[in-house]
Amino acid sequence: MWAMTVKRPRLQAPRPVDGAPVTTLELFFDLVFVFSVTQLTGLVLHSHGASGYLHAGAVLVVIFWMYDGYAWLSNNVGPNSASTRIPMLLAMTGFLVMAIAIPNVFGHTAWQFAVAYLLVVALHAWSFTRSSLGSSAVAIRGILPYNLAIGLGLVLAATLGPGHAWVGWTLSVLVIVVTVLRNNESGFSLRAEHFAERHQLIIIIALGETVIATGLGAGGHIDKAQILAAVLISMALIAGLWWLYFGADDARASHAFASIAPERMAHEAIQAYFIAHLLHIAGLVLLAAGLHLVVHAPGHQLGARMALTMAAGCSTYLAGEVLFRARLGLGAVLPLAVGSVALLATTTAGIWATGLVQLGAMTVVVAAVVGASALAERQPTSASEGELDIGNA
Repeated sequence: MWAMTVKRPRLQAPRPVDGAPVTTLELFFDLVFVFSVTQLTGLVLHSHGASGYLHAGAVLVVIFWMYDGYAWLSNNVGPNSASTRIPMLLAMTGFLVMAIAIPNVFGHTAWQFAVAYLLVVALHAWSFTRSSLGSSAVAIRGILPYNLAIGLGLVLAATLGPGHAWVGWTLSVLVIVVTVLRNNESGFSLRAEHFAERHQLIIIIALGETVIATGLGAGGHIDKAQILAAVLISMALIAGLWWLYFGADDARASHAFASIAPERMAHEAIQAYFIAHLLHIAGLVLLAAGLHLVVHAPGHQLGARMALTMAAGCSTYLAGEVLFRARLGLGAVLPLAVGSVALLATTTAGIWATGLVQLGAMTVVVAAVVGASALAERQPTSASEGELDIGNA
């Protein structure tokens, strides 16, 4: 009994300091996710039908589930010593293997992906048991069986082979859906400021993929007027998407999240930071695939699939922002909702005119949403001033 009481404090990691920023190791860790997003963009870009989009969606859900799990981990167990850094570096290696395996994950690299995933799950669970923040070290026991089930679904997919791998992948995604619906995240403790900042960086990473796709699409032909125009309009579009999140929502979200009662914080974290940010990232992956093609050949008409892909990407990003604002009470969602629908209508411009015309139309819609959101945020103040004037009269 005496030995157990001595060992337990040694196993525990020091409690993270409240208000401590994201560490450099976490930023280093994010580099692998950059590559994962790039690989997913390639999966969409080279897709030959709906199955390719379903494959990319399943891979994104499964990867982001555990990647976000490591955001929760570093929030509880700060990687500030060798014993906490080494597991994260090993997990980073596992994520890199998964990222490399993405293009053929439903084929000959399925086993590498599945084994790496199980390694990442094991390291995550073990590291979480060292948490000294609230009851997180105990709460991880409730989530571990589900994480293992996801990994076993991937093992099943690898065992069944390309023809029936979808069975294992479907089971893995369903486990995540069930986990979210059952609120299995209860019991975890979170540091609000660090958690919000960690997810802001994830959005920056995903936005960076759209910049990379634009640059690769230009292919060094910036001397051509149409390609230069496509690059400039693409950056205006990307800047508009950045503005919608980082214009004010990032800071307001951090304050709003910090004000949530501790017993509700984990649940809202899943809704606002996992589900909403999953929509953000999915949208940016789709958009990046479209931007790559449009910038490469801006004067050409787009096929219906890619025109819809690009429009749906922007639309999905705005849908994620609607959920993000709604869950945390950040402001008006109507302009975003209307804009999300309007973006889908730009598909016809890409099909009947050119990709460059559709890109311009999408940029106009996003700019209008940015302006309408700013205007909607000012209206309550104006209304209250009007009421005050009437009262004085």
